Amino acid sequence: MSDRTTDSTLDTPPPVTEPLPPAKHPRNPTAVAVMGLFVIAVLYTVYFGRDVLLPIALALILSFLLRPLVRGLYRLRIPEGIGAAIMVLVVFGLVGAGIYTLTGPATEWIDRVPRVMRELEFKLGDLRDGLERARKASQQIERIAGPGGEAAREVVVRGPSLADQVLKQTEAVIANVVILMVLLYFFLARGRQSLEALIGTMRSIDDRVHYAMVAGTVQQNIAVYLATITAINVVLGIATALLMWVQGMPNPALWGAMITFLNFIPFIGPAVMTAVLFLVSVLTFNGLFNILAPPLSFVALTMIEGNFLTPMIIGRRLSLNPIAVFVSILFWGWMWGIPGALLAVPILAIFKILCDAHEPAKAIGALLGD
Repeated sequence: MSDRTTDSTLDTPPPVTEPLPPAKHPRNPTAVAVMGLFVIAVLYTVYFGRDVLLPIALALILSFLLRPLVRGLYRLRIPEGIGAAIMVLVVFGLVGAGIYTLTGPATEWIDRVPRVMRELEFKLGDLRDGLERARKASQQIERIAGPGGEAAREVVVRGPSLADQVLKQTEAVIANVVILMVLLYFFLARGRQSLEALIGTMRSIDDRVHYAMVAGTVQQNIAVYLATITAINVVLGIATALLMWVQGMPNPALWGAMITFLNFIPFIGPAVMTAVLFLVSVLTFNGLFNILAPPLSFVALTMIEGNFLTPMIIGRRLSLNPIAVFVSILFWGWMWGIPGALLAVPILAIFKILCDAHEPAKAIGALLGD
């Protein structure tokens, strides 16, 4: 009996087990290091090359906005070179006229800064007294905690005079405007031919068709997006100017122009404008209700624009994730300052459209969308 049991046990095949999955090898440390160095090099180039890259980026984005107008002139039998020159002159002429018109009120407010500060000190006297007491208490604590009560030596480093700084900044602005005008003209006049020449170098016909469709989609969507955002900001500026005029605020056109410009920077621009309106209201009116009415009404106006008007007009296809928008503003503001913050949202929109147009990057595009 035991022999049969032993024989049957020996004849039983072993249980079938599934093969173990192959072990995942860790990523090559050299590749990770090279990728990290590449990212650092790109950030370094973007940061220190802003004097060259910023006009190029601004001209490229403006070309997306103005390209449909040049195409419309071309349909009227106006050559692209002449149409591009017309659009550059019209745009910069309108901007120059607006700056010239608003220079007077802006200069007036700049000249009033010393008197404005005295009026603020008078109207905010209680707050100033509290801050002064806190400052004195802090100084006493520092004297008590200081080493032996020795007076610290102050070293004053004299920099360039204010006139030299203004002259230098003016020269830089004029040079950047000239560079921007030239680049914008060439992008409008020769951009289509350059893109066609680039696509023509591809050997595969499928690649040519695919990238031609991607380029057309990007240009069309960005043109619609920028035109829509610009129109919304202009309407918001007009509404703000009318609202401030009804409430008796001085220079309502100046505040309307400011919010038209600042609203290209979501979150930060309206917040800065609210603070400016509050300070002007403090200097203009008496009484808590009269002081708070202009900034609070502006906040209500921007909430209507941001939560209802813009999403309804733009739609979900071109809407952006607020987190991605805020991070983009922080990043490009750190890289290029205020101009970078202004370009942050258009750059993010272009990147999202490019991701949506390529299958492997659609997940990133969905993450950037709202």
